[in-house]
Amino acid sequence: MQKEGLMLQLVSQMSCQPFGVLGVSTCMDGKTFDYYIAVASENETPIGMVDTIVPASKWAIFECIGALPHALQDLQRRIITEWLPSSGYEYADAPDIEVYTEGNQQAEDYR
Repeated sequence: MQKEGLMLQLVSQMSCQPFGVLGVSTCMDGKTFDYYIAVASENETPIGMVDTIVPASKWAIFECIGALPHALQDLQRRIITEWLPSSGYEYADAPDIEVYTEGNQQAEDYR
């Protein structure tokens, strides 16, 4: 994606919250998933890219602090095994959205 200049083109489309490069995963059948690199945008979709509207829903937002990918993997495990069973909520048929901000993703204090 970097080679073709697509990341710069994608980032230039960012125009609304959540700000950052987004990792969006969908799991519609419980077995396989699709993963997209995206940004939130209200701009016209450039040729060669696709747009998707994420449906309105109630979202739980968790802050992940630490070096990737281990910090994120640990957080996801804790959400599924600790928080979700005691929260009163069910896992919805909606995308999971990760927001990647600027900074060193290998740093212990990366957010």
